[in-house]
Amino acid sequence: MARLFLAISLPAQVKERLAEVQRKLARSGADVRWVRPEGIHLTLKFLGEVPPEKIEAIVAACEKAVKEAAPGALRLGVRGLGTFPPNRAPRVVWAGLTGDLTALARLKRALEEALVSLGFEREDRPFVPHLTLGRVKSARRREALLKEIARFREEEFFSPESIEVCTLTLYQSTLHPEGAIYTALRKIPLASN
Repeated sequence: MARLFLAISLPAQVKERLAEVQRKLARSGADVRWVRPEGIHLTLKFLGEVPPEKIEAIVAACEKAVKEAAPGALRLGVRGLGTFPPNRAPRVVWAGLTGDLTALARLKRALEEALVSLGFEREDRPFVPHLTLGRVKSARRREALLKEIARFREEEFFSPESIEVCTLTLYQSTLHPEGAIYTALRKIPLASN
């Protein structure tokens, strides 16, 4: 079995900038497990444990979904920080996205529909595009962390046109004590307009 998910990869300069933000937030001393910068991505669909023989069918369904959604290259930006839940007891620290969010949501819906036919459950939660930066492990220094996050709440890290997304990637996630290792299995080009 392979633990799989579909995501959009980010350019190196985006990951480097977000790593700087993580370092600033880490100064709060809060108990957060920070995502390794090379692992920061935009998840579109978590598939879970999948038999390897199902991978080709997943790729074919995704290729069809991409063609139907026909977004072409998406243009995204990164703006602001927040938490899930957005209250005094956060579990996840994230960076927000801007840009072609309508086309991104259309792509997400098309992927959901295509994968239902392969036995994957449809996601019921509303799609909130974000980049996970860290997972809060305890309440230690939580207030200091929230204060640091508030400093970046409206900061524009990358303008809405600065990140061009041309592919969707099927990743395998291998869990390790130091954090998950992500391996790109297949890249699916976004259809051109």
